[in-house]
Amino acid sequence: MRIVVVVFAACAIMMVLIANLLLKPQATKRFFIIAGGTANFLGFFLYGYGYSTMEENTLMAILKTLFAVFGMFLGKDSFGDMSKLPFFSFLPVKFFFYMAQILALYVTASAAMTAFGAGLMNRVRALTLRRGDLSIFPFVNNHTLYLGNELCSQGKNVLFICNKDTTGDVIGKIQDMRAVYTSSDAASKASEFFLKTIALERPDRQVTVYALGDSAADNIAYARAFRKSMLNLRILAPGTRLVLGANEYFDISSLMHNDSHYGFENVHVFDDTDLAARIMITDCPPYKTLSFDENARTTDDFNVMIVGFGSMGQAALRALLMHGQFYGSHFSAMIFDSAGKSKSGAFKIMYEGMLARYDISFVDKDGRSEEAFDYLNRHAAELNYVVIATGGQTDSELEFSYANILHAANPKAYLVSCRSSEVTEIRTEVDGIVRKTWPLYNLAVVSGEALDKDAMDLNHQYCGDNGKTVEENWFACDYFSRLSSEASADFVPAFLYMAGTTRDEVLKHGLHLTEKQEEALCRTEHERWCAFHFAHRYRTMTLDEWNERAALYSREKAEKGYSSIKIGKNRVGRTHACLIPWEKLPELDEREKAVTGIDPDYQERDLHTIQLIPKLIM
Repeated sequence: MRIVVVVFAACAIMMVLIANLLLKPQATKRFFIIAGGTANFLGFFLYGYGYSTMEENTLMAILKTLFAVFGMFLGKDSFGDMSKLPFFSFLPVKFFFYMAQILALYVTASAAMTAFGAGLMNRVRALTLRRGDLSIFPFVNNHTLYLGNELCSQGKNVLFICNKDTTGDVIGKIQDMRAVYTSSDAASKASEFFLKTIALERPDRQVTVYALGDSAADNIAYARAFRKSMLNLRILAPGTRLVLGANEYFDISSLMHNDSHYGFENVHVFDDTDLAARIMITDCPPYKTLSFDENARTTDDFNVMIVGFGSMGQAALRALLMHGQFYGSHFSAMIFDSAGKSKSGAFKIMYEGMLARYDISFVDKDGRSEEAFDYLNRHAAELNYVVIATGGQTDSELEFSYANILHAANPKAYLVSCRSSEVTEIRTEVDGIVRKTWPLYNLAVVSGEALDKDAMDLNHQYCGDNGKTVEENWFACDYFSRLSSEASADFVPAFLYMAGTTRDEVLKHGLHLTEKQEEALCRTEHERWCAFHFAHRYRTMTLDEWNERAALYSREKAEKGYSSIKIGKNRVGRTHACLIPWEKLPELDEREKAVTGIDPDYQERDLHTIQLIPKLIM
């Protein structure tokens, strides 16, 4: 019996020590300091006492004490020497002696124990990946480590796919966050075998692939390989999500599931500039810079100043355009960039419709120039939003001076600095300049999960009672329609603010609008919808093009009895007949009704979106 107790107790203590290394890394670091200090103290005291008693030569006593203490950390003990002394025959002394030896050896052996235990623990944790929700990171970098840590802190299952260049420090970070890692070829290639090992075919799972490596091409290649393996294994699309680091010019539909194509249920695509723009409009919302009357109308114009017009400045302009449309307000933007002509050439061609519709001006001057400061000084009281997007080159030079000028005249205005790593709001307070910073790669913005849900709900409500589920209606949407639903759902907080109410009040009492408030929100919804299309390179359809498409519609209907042509919407050419002022929509209704026999009632569609608000916030 005694043998069993000794063996099991020793094994249990060893497992506790290993678990301490793996499960509580921060506590382990503190324990190493305490263990090492305790071992040294006991070692020097016990060996110092012993050798000072045994050795007549003081120098030899010191050297032997040092040698014995060093030996403790290498697994060697000199108890044979000490046992000759009566002092070491006492049980408490023996206990402290061997405790010092164990602590010293534990500190030394911790690296080997960590390696052994980490591999074992990683394999154990890998078993949990076969059930429940799972987040997969096929690339390891600072961004994905940050996101993975956020997910792990929420109790989520996370898998990192490492490569041969992944350092021990990075593996240590993955272990510290309790994530699982693998470096298998099957995982790095997203093979069918890999998908089987994580039991992707199990129903009712939410599996998200975060393809967020440093190369957009590598991200796309991995997403395609993953989709192909899913297709070959006939894995159901619902519950699969892809978060992809790429840009809007990539053919996203090739990875997205719809009625005619297999893919991920939801695809969220962005680059750094998109993340910065989204943080701007969610954490520094444009509508909060305006005042609205009891009829939900504002007489304040929405004026923007942007310094720097690279990809970040362009993304900021598009975001502010889409979220800066309000009934009674006029949108204008002044852009300063010393290299503006070289940066805006392609932009002016691709966004011809936007520039034709809105008051957007360019000045080929640096943000530090006399012209920029003169403009800011003269228009500070009228500006709602100032964005510094110079790539960090001159941000610090501008932030202090811009903030003092802007907020002295207009405390409500936002001054925002956008960098490739973070977005910062700069504000002047009584105590001086105050900065509030949001990292670009934070989970709420990157995952887009909440936005996807809101967009799916809006789309489902918009489809009406058609007998289909939320997912089925979502699958019927192309990617652009999904983006449109997301943009519409994103604007709901602005509508509530305009109406002078809150989400809680609407949930309790409903959304009760006066006739004038309802019209103001409808007009705003139309302007928001127009801005969304212009920000995605659409142009207003000319009357000649409309007439040509109407003729094609009539001809096809005469030949087949029906026509699939949408007269007022040309997705290939990116033109739309509804990109006109709200009050002109009834005229377009009559024109289309004369051809199709159906009244589209475009203003009624805006009203329908407003009426859906209470259902969207439930």
